[in-house]
Amino acid sequence: MDTNDTAAAADDTAADTAAAPEAAEAAAPRPNPTPADIEELRLLADQLTRMRGMLFGYSERFFERIRTWTLVSLALLVLSNANIAREAVIGVPFLVPFAFLETGYLFYYTVFARRHAEYLERAINARFGRDILVAHRLEAAYFYQPDSAKIAAISLRRPLGMMSVMTIGYTIGAAMLWIAGEGSLASLAGVLHVGFFNWELGGLLVPASLVWTFGIVLYLAWTFLARPDEKRLIAALDAAYRGPADGGPAQAASPADR
Repeated sequence: MDTNDTAAAADDTAADTAAAPEAAEAAAPRPNPTPADIEELRLLADQLTRMRGMLFGYSERFFERIRTWTLVSLALLVLSNANIAREAVIGVPFLVPFAFLETGYLFYYTVFARRHAEYLERAINARFGRDILVAHRLEAAYFYQPDSAKIAAISLRRPLGMMSVMTIGYTIGAAMLWIAGEGSLASLAGVLHVGFFNWELGGLLVPASLVWTFGIVLYLAWTFLARPDEKRLIAALDAAYRGPADGGPAQAASPADR
């Protein structure tokens, strides 16, 4: 055997020796779970099932409310422009922003369910010592990183992602309804007789709708960008699960999000 072969054999032996403790640790039998361990896993799994059901339920309700408010707004526009009930248009510039507020509230619950499910999956994985549940990683890769900047489902780091594009599409559609309602209201405000205790309020409808609309828009933008409620949630989850269960950050950023 020449010098090179001897050196290579020595390197292989050293590598095998270095890897031996890791291999031995991986091959070491794990202690049998106690009844308390099994009950804890069952409780965590039950909570995870509940959070996944909550995520699905509020997602369904989110889209149902969008469809409902769209149909209501279209019906009001038709009633007004067909001169069946001209005053019906009053509701449109107020209902469209309210629809955004309500659907934002429903999306708010999906964020809660997704973040809690993430921590539950990490906690269960920690009990097994390996990744058994990976849905939270798949969601981060496929939809958006939970910690990335976003307004509702519009990810500012993935603006061309499917969820972002669909949310932008819904926003454009709602804006078109709002503009149609605001235009009709502006043209009719001077002739609409809307009073309260003999006060003529027709001239106040457009300014009131503008204040209402931009107040809701600013509030939703602040809520989703500053994330004050979500930050409190994460702090509570960190305390409940004693920090990220896998010992790392709550969700490491993927290269696409950096």
